[in-house]
Amino acid sequence: MLRGLSFLFLFIWFGTLHAQFKIHGLVINKKSKEAISYANIGIRYVSIGTLSNVDGSFTLIIPEKYRNDTLYFSSLGFAPKHISIKWLIQQPQPITIFLSERSVLLEGITITDKAVKNKIVELGNNRCRGGTLETDTTYAGASEALLIDNKAQKQIEYPMYLQRARLKIFRNNLNSFKIRIRVLDVDTATGKPGTDLLHHDVIVESTIRKGWLAFDLSHLQLKIERPFFIVFERILTSRDRMLIAEGYRMFKKQYPSKVKIDTIEFEGKPLIRERFTGGGIDLPGTFIGISTTENAREKFSSYSRNTSFGEWEKVQGTLTATVTLSNQPLNNSDKGVVSSPDCQEKTIACTVQNICTDFLDESGLTGMQLRVSVKGKTVFSANLGYSNSDLFTPVNDSTLFRINSISKSLTSAALIKLASDGKLDLDAPIKKYLPDFPEKEFPITTRQLSGHLGGIRDYHQDNLSDLVRTKHYLSTIDALEVFQFDSLTAKPGSKFHYSTFGWNIIGAVIEAASGMNYLDYMKSSIWHHLKMKNTCGDDITETIYNRSKFYDALGDENDFGDISYKYPGGGLLSTTTDLVTFGNELLYGQFFDELLKAELFKTQYTENGEATNYGMGWYTGLDTNGHRVWYHSGDQLSSSSHLYIYPDDGIVIALLANGQEAAAFDVEEIGELFYSK
Repeated sequence: MLRGLSFLFLFIWFGTLHAQFKIHGLVINKKSKEAISYANIGIRYVSIGTLSNVDGSFTLIIPEKYRNDTLYFSSLGFAPKHISIKWLIQQPQPITIFLSERSVLLEGITITDKAVKNKIVELGNNRCRGGTLETDTTYAGASEALLIDNKAQKQIEYPMYLQRARLKIFRNNLNSFKIRIRVLDVDTATGKPGTDLLHHDVIVESTIRKGWLAFDLSHLQLKIERPFFIVFERILTSRDRMLIAEGYRMFKKQYPSKVKIDTIEFEGKPLIRERFTGGGIDLPGTFIGISTTENAREKFSSYSRNTSFGEWEKVQGTLTATVTLSNQPLNNSDKGVVSSPDCQEKTIACTVQNICTDFLDESGLTGMQLRVSVKGKTVFSANLGYSNSDLFTPVNDSTLFRINSISKSLTSAALIKLASDGKLDLDAPIKKYLPDFPEKEFPITTRQLSGHLGGIRDYHQDNLSDLVRTKHYLSTIDALEVFQFDSLTAKPGSKFHYSTFGWNIIGAVIEAASGMNYLDYMKSSIWHHLKMKNTCGDDITETIYNRSKFYDALGDENDFGDISYKYPGGGLLSTTTDLVTFGNELLYGQFFDELLKAELFKTQYTENGEATNYGMGWYTGLDTNGHRVWYHSGDQLSSSSHLYIYPDDGIVIALLANGQEAAAFDVEEIGELFYSK
C-alpha cells in the first residue's frame, strides 16, 4: 500500500542578538482606559514584533541597528499609531501607548426577497499532509494566509458575504491555544496580503488536539467584492513560547539526526528550512495544517509572516483552510452556515461518529461513508468529508465509491444464482464454459477460482502498469487477454494464492453461462432484485452521476486508469446503503438458495487439507473477541472499502472511502461496540 507522508515544518528564528535594547509598557484604550489585549506591535517589513498580553503589557527586544526606525502599534477597531524608536527608548519605562477607537461606517444590509434562493459555497484548500510549528520565542505575531479567488474554484459571484472560516489543526500539544482570524485585501502592486477588511477582533480559543477549528463570522455580515486573503494569526503567551522553545531545544539535543536543515529554491529564491525526518509530533505547540503537493501549489497561493508587521513571503506549503460565502446576508439559523458541534452524548452512535471524525482528521482522507445495521435495521449511518474536494461537494447517501475487492463478494452471488438456475456447475472445468481459454497443465474449476486456489497470478508487484491500465474492455471475456497466456503459479487446489485475475475468469464464466455481458447480468439478475439501485461498474466511458472523485496518497485526484479489465474482482461502484442491503439479504433474505448461500461462507481447503479461511468471495473467521465474521476488504491506490457481516450477532457494517487511507480503519472496533451493548 502507498501512504502519504506527513511533514512537520518549522519557522525558526536563527539570529543572534548582540547590541540591543528593550522597550516595555502597556497598550491602553484611550477612551475607556482599559487594556487592549493582543495588540500588534512591530517594525514594518522585518521580523521584529510582538503582541500585547491579556493585560495589555508588552516587551519587545530591538537590535541596535533599528534605533532610527519606527515602531507600529495597531489593533482591530482602533486607529494605528507609529512612534519613533529613538524617542521611545529615551522615555521612562514602562511606557503607556494609547490607541483611539476608530469609527467604522457600516454599510446598510439589504435582505433579499425570499424568492431569491440562498447560494452558499465553501472555498479553499481542505487537503492536509503535514503541519507547521512556530518556534520563535523572541518575537510573536506569526500569521499564515490563503488567497481566496477564482483561480481554481469558480463558484464566486461577487458580491458575497463571509459567513465562516475553518482552519485545520494538524496537531496541538498545548493545554489550549488561541488563533485570531483576519481578512485582508490583495495588494494590487505585489499580489500579497494587504490591508484589513475586518475591523473586529475574532479570536477563538480551543483545546482540540486535532481537527477543524471553526470561526463564526456570520454576525459581522462582511461583504466581499473581490479576491481576498483569509489570515490566521497565532496568539502565544510568553509561557507558551517558553514551552515551545524548550521542547524544540530538547528534541534537537536528543535527536540531532532527525532535524534536517536544507536549502531549496522557491519562487526563484533560496529557502532555508528545518524539517523533521522522524518524530517531533509531540513537541509543545500547535501544528497548523498544510498541503505540500504540487497540485495544491498550482491551485492556491499561501503566504506567511513571522511578526505582526513582517514582510509577507510566499511559502511552499499550502495552508489548509476554507471559507463559507453566501450570496446574501444570512442568520445563524440558516442551513449550512454554522458547523455542527462535536458529538458529546454518551451513546454508541456518538462514539462511532467521533471515531469516524477522528479517523478522517488523522488520516487526511477526503471523504467516506459508514453504515451499520443490526437485525436488519440501520442503527448508524454517517457521511463524512467530500466526494469532490475542489467543489466541496459533501458525501451523501447516494455518493458512489469504488468497492474494490468487495466486487468479488458481489460477484459470488451471481455464481450461486446461476448454479441454482442450473446454468453453472461450480466444480466443472472452466473450459466447459470457456473453450477458447488457453490450455493449462491442470484443469481449473470455478469453485477453485472463487477461493483463490486456481493457480492464477495476481498483479505484478514490481510493475505498476499491470495494475493501472488504459485500455477499455466491453466484456470480461475480452479482458482475459491481460493474463490468459501466463503460466499457473501452482497446481490448482494446492495453494492459496490471492488473485483478482482469477475473478476475471469467473466473470467470463458468468458471461458464458448466462449468455449476457457480466454487468448486464449483475444488474438484471442480482442488483435489480435486491433493490441495489446505486451499484454498477466503474465505466469511465459513461457519465455516472454521484460518482465520487478519488484521491491518491498526495491528495491529488487520480483514478489510476481504466478498471474495466477487472469488473468482477475489483471494478464495481456502490454505496454503503447497497452493501448493507446485500449483507442483510445474505443473512435474512430468501432470494438465493439457502444451501448454495451457505457455500459462500464455508472455508475451502488445499489438497493437503489446510484451511484457507476463505470461502467463495468471502473471508471467514473470528474477530479478536471470538465472534464469527464473514468479511471482505479492498483497496486500490485511491480508494478503500470494507464489508463485515457478524452472522451470530446480526450485524452488517460497510465502509467506503475515496482514498487508500481507510484500508487501516478498524472495523472490528465498530462491531464490538454494537454486539457488546
